[in-house]
Amino acid sequence: MPADLHLPRLDASAYFSPAELHRAARYSSVARLLFFLGVGVQLAVLAVLALLGRRLARRFRFGEIRAGVTIGVAASLLVTLATLPVGLAGLWWERRYGISTQGYWSYVLGQWSGILVRTLTVAIVVAVVMLLARRFPRGWWTIAAPLFVAVGAVFVVVGALIAPIGTHPVRDPQIASVVDRLKQGEGVPDTKVRVDKVSNLTRDVDGETTGIGPTTVVILWDTLFKSHLSNGAIEFVTAHELGHAARRHVWKGLGWAVLFTVPLTFFLAESTRRRGGLHRAEVVPFALLVAFSLSLVALPLENVVSRRYEAEADWVGLQATRDPTAGREAFRSFTRIDLAQPDPPAWSYVLLDDHPTVLQRIAMTEAWTAWTSRR
Repeated sequence: MPADLHLPRLDASAYFSPAELHRAARYSSVARLLFFLGVGVQLAVLAVLALLGRRLARRFRFGEIRAGVTIGVAASLLVTLATLPVGLAGLWWERRYGISTQGYWSYVLGQWSGILVRTLTVAIVVAVVMLLARRFPRGWWTIAAPLFVAVGAVFVVVGALIAPIGTHPVRDPQIASVVDRLKQGEGVPDTKVRVDKVSNLTRDVDGETTGIGPTTVVILWDTLFKSHLSNGAIEFVTAHELGHAARRHVWKGLGWAVLFTVPLTFFLAESTRRRGGLHRAEVVPFALLVAFSLSLVALPLENVVSRRYEAEADWVGLQATRDPTAGREAFRSFTRIDLAQPDPPAWSYVLLDDHPTVLQRIAMTEAWTAWTSRR
């Protein structure tokens, strides 16, 4: 973005009615409360398991590695069960405001695929880390950190290959033509743009970009086409997502993952070494507690990076479409439909928000207009 770009200070009441602001604030406040409740439950469960680590290890007498894996998997399942009521409460709140259309039983059944993936991931990670900690008691983290990033990259690629399953191309001929033009204009002609049917689960309007290199794909939610948004607003959202591909934000995200993962893994290694080392099964629940706590500490820093890249994608979208009015319409829909608070409390912005606020994004459309008028 231009170094001399200055976002104007805006008043949310100029873009939203009092009823819209009140509704978004009330919805967001409870959503934040439920988030912290879920975090508190996870911390409590892991803290109790960490205190019981030695006692749990004694119950499994079939070797340190297998005992550690068993404890890790059990901890993951307990956390999932303990946080399930919070998830159901969140679903109730979303249904109450018309955000979600998913049924409770469908939600519970839908957790199983995630449980299987998490269980397998935890089992493999715990086994590998314990083996490394046994072989390299002090330096295992120097091997584990890049290994974690490599595994993350594999997940990104696999996820991008799986994401298009069940999707379809953009069916509106006018929008499809504009999408092809946007791909050419932003220098990503080979990026696939697909539409995913999520309207049977939510009314949120959104899109996402995933994958690296030839696996890069943009997924637009079908709610964009069912929410009475103009074609211009849908095209702007598409241009924003293509901006992520054009600026290689997923690649850069993996680079940031290295910068975050190395020191965090070092802290994990040092904290567990003082408990006897992560090659011991009784230390596994403590390691899970430390790892989760470190992820919370890193979250505000990760949000800074994410917000920067989202702002860049907004700028690319404005440059590609040359339509700030469509951009404002798209951003306003995030409050009108998704119920995102346009100007949340500062602490929430720092701790939780991985996107610029709705008001900041609207301000960018105003700044872009002023910037282009000077050129």
